[in-house]
Amino acid sequence: MSEKKQYISTDPADKIKFRADPQEEQKQYLKITNKSEMKQAFKVKCTRNDLFRIKPSTGILDYNQSLTIVLIYRGGQEKLPAEERHHFGIYHIPAPEGCTCEGAWAEHYGPPQGEHKLRVIWE
Repeated sequence: MSEKKQYISTDPADKIKFRADPQEEQKQYLKITNKSEMKQAFKVKCTRNDLFRIKPSTGILDYNQSLTIVLIYRGGQEKLPAEERHHFGIYHIPAPEGCTCEGAWAEHYGPPQGEHKLRVIWE
């Protein structure tokens, strides 16, 4: 698979760390920044909606705009989920002027312009 140019940068860059406590609800923060020269519509997804929540999970970033996204581990598990299986994915496409995030994705055909995955780590 060829590496796509990244128009959205993330902080942290490669992994999201949660404490190794399967019972407790926990929050982590992900900062995304639009590095392209046009608006970008984004979606943030996770491997299991019953384990994780994302706020906000979609939106539009203006050129050079940053946004902090809250990633929530819901807790309430007997044991820790297997970490090699879980990640958050950030997907983005160009957003035409004046369109909504939903409209940009509805009009878009093919794969996203860029995607970035961050592994979930328990420590």
